[in-house]
Amino acid sequence: MDIILDNWVLRKLFLLRKIFLSKTSMRHYSQYGEDDSTYVHLLPIKNGFFVDVGCYHPKKYNNTYRWYRKGWRGVNIDLDPVKIEAFNMVRPGDVNLVCAISKEGKGELRDCYSFGRYSVISTMDKAFAEYQRGLGKEYVVRQVRVASLDHMLDQTRFAGRKIDLLTVDVEGFDLDVLQSLSFERYSPLLILVELHEPTIGKVMASPLYEFMVGKGYDLVNWTGPTLVFKRKAD
Repeated sequence: MDIILDNWVLRKLFLLRKIFLSKTSMRHYSQYGEDDSTYVHLLPIKNGFFVDVGCYHPKKYNNTYRWYRKGWRGVNIDLDPVKIEAFNMVRPGDVNLVCAISKEGKGELRDCYSFGRYSVISTMDKAFAEYQRGLGKEYVVRQVRVASLDHMLDQTRFAGRKIDLLTVDVEGFDLDVLQSLSFERYSPLLILVELHEPTIGKVMASPLYEFMVGKGYDLVNWTGPTLVFKRKAD
């Protein structure tokens, strides 16, 4: 039991501190400046639509907050309910959902492993959780619903709408998320996805890169571990 998260008043105070007192860059909100490096591709779009899978924090290290401030709206998804509660407090104009995205699933419950009150690490991978425990990081097990990205988007007011910006950061399951989306229906213009490879050669040899090229995308930027793919002109 965590006395802070389990107490409504203490949890709200904790979240207010986490939201408004966390330091953010004056130049960008993204962790590696992704919102700067993609600005030229998205600037002409008014009232755009974004989807953020593994959204983490409504402002800090966030690839969509800049666009939210410009009037865009979208769907934020994370498997940690405390993080989604923070999104509901700061970004009520968005649809904010607690879910783990998988290639298959329509809301079934599965075990999830979380580290800390507001950790960057949450995973469905028990082996990875045990590895982290071996490093001295204790986790809490709880259940979370699992569904495809298609299934989750189809339940929202944005069902069937073309995505202007899709950002994915789910601790190694990024390709699974992309494979769970109907590119024919949602056809993202720009996709930001993490891949921890040290060279462009290893990136281009990866299943994720091959998948994106097969879907008709070009790699147009690479910042930190984040690859930026853009849909080829129709």
